[in-house]
Amino acid sequence: MSSKLIIIADLQRFKLFTSKVDPMGREAVELMEGSESLDIHQRLHEKVSDQQGNFQGVGASGSGEDHNRGLEEERRRIKEIAQQVNKTIQNHGENPWYFAAPKAINNQIVELLNPSIKARMTMNLHADLSKIPDDQLLKHFQK
Repeated sequence: MSSKLIIIADLQRFKLFTSKVDPMGREAVELMEGSESLDIHQRLHEKVSDQQGNFQGVGASGSGEDHNRGLEEERRRIKEIAQQVNKTIQNHGENPWYFAAPKAINNQIVELLNPSIKARMTMNLHADLSKIPDDQLLKHFQK
């Protein structure tokens, strides 16, 4: 039996697991790759170069204000996650793969996947599984 790939993501974390069956017939997961993006949780003044996060706009015209910066950063992170999923699945052959991401971002990520990658997905869960213990992960993907 070939191993399954399990990808767990949220705006901060990306984890790739593989499932293996031992000689006794028990299935277990092993973390193959993991990354964390701390940018998403930084405060604005940590990201911009103006003094203490204050924007130096012109008068009350609104020039230089933070217009939807948080939304743009979220969109950028979703795009990065989709690219990471595409690359990961392409690099791991024809193994079946499973995906889980929070409901708020799951569909946006899946929409950005390559059609051939998306077609190979076996199961898609709208759930944040990024913080659960590894040994409890498989029970969420059993049919």
